[in-house]
Amino acid sequence: MRDNGNALRPARFWPRAAAFLLDRALLWLALLAVRLPALFSGGAMTRDVLFRFSWLDILGWALITAYFTALTACTGATLGKKAMGLRVVTKEGKKVPFLTVLWRESFARYLSGILCIGYLLCAADPENGTLHDRICDTRVVYTAELPDRTAPALLPVNPVADPLRDWYAPYRK
Repeated sequence: MRDNGNALRPARFWPRAAAFLLDRALLWLALLAVRLPALFSGGAMTRDVLFRFSWLDILGWALITAYFTALTACTGATLGKKAMGLRVVTKEGKKVPFLTVLWRESFARYLSGILCIGYLLCAADPENGTLHDRICDTRVVYTAELPDRTAPALLPVNPVADPLRDWYAPYRK
């Protein structure tokens, strides 16, 4: 995969897992505002409608899918992926079309969630792809703007230009 002459590095398992957990934490907080009033009202929102799912469950699934689909289709990454420096691209490194994103974030992600096998595939795959990546021919890669992950991130770039940020100065000989 290439992106403007730069090789796209596939995102590893742990940064992807951290991004997913960040997204789920944000969604949990957002859905708490919807669920609390519905739970205390004891109304029709909590009764089973479709198999063992209530209207509240269906609404939650729809909002979660809308979050992942809208952000991935518009910006290429959810808030969790942005925080971890990741983005979703096609095999060729281009922006993913909307219908592919919708398919990826709804049905294909549902298949990956069955016993988490689709997500664990990322740890064993040489390209670090999950089941929903394989189904939709997408890849999650590191953004090109980030510095190399092998360099220490906390060292200042030019300590002479900014001596106040040179925290290592007292330890130099």
